[in-house]
Amino acid sequence: MTEPEDAHRELAIDEDEEDDEAVSTPFDNPFFLPVILVGFAIWFIYDGWFNPDMEWIQFNRVGAAVTTVLGTWTAVRALREYRAERDVE
Repeated sequence: MTEPEDAHRELAIDEDEEDDEAVSTPFDNPFFLPVILVGFAIWFIYDGWFNPDMEWIQFNRVGAAVTTVLGTWTAVRALREYRAERDVE
């Protein structure tokens, strides 16, 4: 009787592994963070240079520089990851 139990355990383990691989969220997409950062960069650029009524204009200009650099860096990394996944398949 131990053989059917062992087979059932192996089957349950295989089903769990398949479930883990099938679950995907928007946060798993490599382009999620670059899109968010580029969006913030656009917002900071608008507030820092095109909206003269802003009280914290220097903060927006520094934020624009930081998010532009980070957005570019993460976009390059995401593109490399996407290409590596595409080449594997």
